[in-house]
Amino acid sequence: MTPSAGVDRQENDDVAVSEHEHCDACGFDGATYDDAALLAALRSLGSEWRLLLESAGPELRVRPAPEVWSAIEYAEHTRDIVALHVYGVKEALTGNEPVLPAVDPGLADAAAVAYGDADAGVVAEEIDTQSSRLAVLAEDAGPATWSRGITLGDVRADVRRMLEHALHDACHHLDDVERGLVTLRA
Repeated sequence: MTPSAGVDRQENDDVAVSEHEHCDACGFDGATYDDAALLAALRSLGSEWRLLLESAGPELRVRPAPEVWSAIEYAEHTRDIVALHVYGVKEALTGNEPVLPAVDPGLADAAAVAYGDADAGVVAEEIDTQSSRLAVLAEDAGPATWSRGITLGDVRADVRRMLEHALHDACHHLDDVERGLVTLRA
C-alpha cells in the first residue's frame, strides 16, 4: 500500500487507505469485524474454499476469460497470500517493528506461472492450515499486541490490518471465483 498526503485510494484498485481495510469492489469493510469475528472469519476460510473448489467441477481449471484466473489459480494465490501474512504477523509480533524491503511487484506474477495444476483438496487444506495458523498467532498474542507492525518498503502495516487484508484478499477472490464459475456455466 502506498499512502500519501491527500490520497485515500491505492493506485490500480479499489481498496481504501484508512485505519481499516475497505474495498468498494467487493464491499469488504474490516471495521465491521470485532476481534473475535475477525479471527473466526479467518478460521472459516479453509472450509469456504474447500466447498467452492469442490463445487467447481469440470470448470476448476478453466479460465472464464484469458486474463482471468481459474478457480484453482485463485485458490493457489490465496494460499500464498495468507502464508505471506502469517510471516508478516509473526515478524510483527516477535520483532521490534521490523523494516523489510518492499515486495517486488513481479513476485506474484512469477509465482502465478506455476499455478493451475495443484490438487484442489490439497490447496484447500493449505488455505485452512495457513488461515488457522494466522488466527492462532493473533489470538495467542492477544488484541492488545495488534498495534505492533512491520514496514515493507515505506509502508507500515499493523497486525490488525494484516489480518484484515488476508481475510479481504481471500474473500475477494472467493467472489472472483464465484463470478467466474457463473460466467463459465452461462
